[in-house]
Amino acid sequence: MFATPRFARSVSAVAVSAGLVLAACGSDEPAADEPVDESTDDTTDPETEPETETATEIEDADPADAEASGDAPKLAIVYSAEWFDGSWGEAAYDGANALEASGAVSEISLSENVQPGAEAERAMRALAEDGFNPIIAHSFDYGEDVKTVAADFPDTIFMYAGGFGDVDANQGDYDQPFYEASYLEGILAAGATDGGSVAGAAGFEIPVCYAMYEAFLAGAQEVRPDTTGSFVAVGDWYDVQLAKEAALGQSDDDATMFVGCGQAPTFGQIEAANDQGGVSTGYVGDMSEVGDSVLSSFEWRLDRVFGEAVADVAAGSNEAQYYSVSLADGGLEIVIDPADADSISPEAMELFETRLSEINDGSFEVPFITEAG
Repeated sequence: MFATPRFARSVSAVAVSAGLVLAACGSDEPAADEPVDESTDDTTDPETEPETETATEIEDADPADAEASGDAPKLAIVYSAEWFDGSWGEAAYDGANALEASGAVSEISLSENVQPGAEAERAMRALAEDGFNPIIAHSFDYGEDVKTVAADFPDTIFMYAGGFGDVDANQGDYDQPFYEASYLEGILAAGATDGGSVAGAAGFEIPVCYAMYEAFLAGAQEVRPDTTGSFVAVGDWYDVQLAKEAALGQSDDDATMFVGCGQAPTFGQIEAANDQGGVSTGYVGDMSEVGDSVLSSFEWRLDRVFGEAVADVAAGSNEAQYYSVSLADGGLEIVIDPADADSISPEAMELFETRLSEINDGSFEVPFITEAG
């Protein structure tokens, strides 16, 4: 478990700050016998809980819609690993608590270590029977479970992290536009290295992850046009050592810039870069403290993504959507490690700021390449 505090320099979709956080798609970690329900009435031990800022600065969640239709919705999230992972799980935990703090939801239920399959179906059925709506299954591997349970509760919105627009009636999906941030991070990485190739890694070769790699490579090529790269799918979302071994192989092939999709692939690449040299990137959370090689990270504002489904429920709808909040709409924030900021060339930093501004105003569109060839 990795706990990662926020750092000083955060580049949002609105502006570049003046100063200088997988289960992403997987669910292979051994689970506890029963899911853990962490409601706001049963908080974690303050000695072990990482510091977060989720109870403050909630800009977008407005409970007015909920008030118009009565009580605010009750939000539930199930997750296949542990919440405080410094990445995918923690972003969902923070997002749910932010929505409750804002008043957009009246209650939250957060269940961790819920494995896909029969266990996940039981958990989601119990939550639906208890009046939670929407119910979010925060993993790619929950897709079939969500479709099965959603059919039996047509008035409840269910959604899972498919990332490719898998929507049918009350069963929704939510976008992961990580490639937008990855492009900008590629610019920064090339600006902080003298040469070398890009190493991309994921648990499995799914569209969201492959698009991150291609975007990162394209960003690096804006700084060094002759930059090449390689992508590996390690076959696991949780095995850090397996991911590190793959990254070390890429390092032996001259990789100096590392970008991962998924929990273990990212941590494995960071460890390899820490050992071998080069720069790495954090995934769905500020990972600056994980190693000196971490140049930049992106944070995912899931309060804004989940808030769209909450708003639908509050308005009385049972029709799910493909919920998407882009970088330009504030769904992602890029964090540059202040300790490494001076290593980025002025030319790359200027290009980074230009492209960020252009993404925000719509004049530049990051290439979205979901498969090789």
